[in-house]
Amino acid sequence: MTGRGVAAEADLDAGVPLRERLSTATAYGLACLLHALTVSSLICGVLLVLRLEAVVQPLIGLVLILCAVLLRPRLGGLDPDLPTLPREEAPALYALLDDVADAVGVRRLDVVQVGTDFSVRVTTFGVRRRRRLVLGYPLWLTSAPQQRVAALAHELGHFASRDVRRGALVGLALASLAGGAEEMEHRTAVTEAAFDTSPLSRYADEMAVAAARFKAHGRTVNWVLWIPGLLMKGAARLLARLTLPSARRAEFQADAVAARVASTRAAVSALHDRRLGDVVTIEVHRLAVAVRTLGRTGSARRVDQDFWAKVGAHAASSRGSTRNDPDRVGAGDGTPADSDPLGRQDKDPGLPAIGLRATRLSTKAAYPATVLLDAARADAIEDELRDAKRLLARKIVQDCVQA
Repeated sequence: MTGRGVAAEADLDAGVPLRERLSTATAYGLACLLHALTVSSLICGVLLVLRLEAVVQPLIGLVLILCAVLLRPRLGGLDPDLPTLPREEAPALYALLDDVADAVGVRRLDVVQVGTDFSVRVTTFGVRRRRRLVLGYPLWLTSAPQQRVAALAHELGHFASRDVRRGALVGLALASLAGGAEEMEHRTAVTEAAFDTSPLSRYADEMAVAAARFKAHGRTVNWVLWIPGLLMKGAARLLARLTLPSARRAEFQADAVAARVASTRAAVSALHDRRLGDVVTIEVHRLAVAVRTLGRTGSARRVDQDFWAKVGAHAASSRGSTRNDPDRVGAGDGTPADSDPLGRQDKDPGLPAIGLRATRLSTKAAYPATVLLDAARADAIEDELRDAKRLLARKIVQDCVQA
């Protein structure tokens, strides 16, 4: 079956309800309005600032420029803290990703980074909207081979189903609103500790006056930006609400794509094993604390060798007897899917629960796998991830210390 055929068959409901179409069209209109408002605010702000003969106009212009900066498009980029795998260093991994992308019927991935989250995410970055895979090694480690294929196919399936939240227009608008709201919450990043000094210091009085002025200016800025911030948060909630029906449909369609690429049993089993996320995350943190507090000389070397093996063993024991076989399917739960309209790791309660998604797949026709991850291929990929997982283990221990 060709990738285009998989994407076409994954369209579970060909007839989109009128209400959903109106909601999506309104979301596109709101996104266009947001981008137009950003550009117009920047232009008007610059023009008002140039009117130096007045006093009020330049101040209003500075506020408009600040709002435009907060609402600027977040094109994204590579995470400098995560290991990056270029094609020449991971040919087996990229060959698998190319096979999955071709089977789904979407453009191939451009770059792969290995992360510490229990997730697999595909994001776009840069002006050219290149696609980046953030391969969460805890999920990769604790999943069976075909479940890994299912996770990859599901993420790429969002692009095949034309998820409006992954699109350039609405996706950039959501990212802009989320980034702007976050920056406004942390705009007074200079903490009071920056002004703290010893009472015996010769600069104690000067620092106290500077701290008082800083707080006064901060309160003024807060009042000036209160209305733009309120509008920004309201627009973000409204846009997320308008795109929710389309996002729910895209979630089901991505599940169908995963079933047709990795097999129905692997897709359902991968959904059920998402419940291991909290268990694995807690175990990773516990091991990091144990290494830091109980480790002796050479502990870093032992982390490289034993850290992920212990995580995998704990996940296998937590899965239970019915989860040891990747072809066995357990009962679904009501855990919400960890997909966020603002591109973060927060859970969105509006999306369909994992149990509902797994049940829906189980009642459909069973499909065999079109992309297989055999033992030889899996071992080759694991060998390519050796350096990355060693760096991740050290990063997790270091982040635990800093936290």
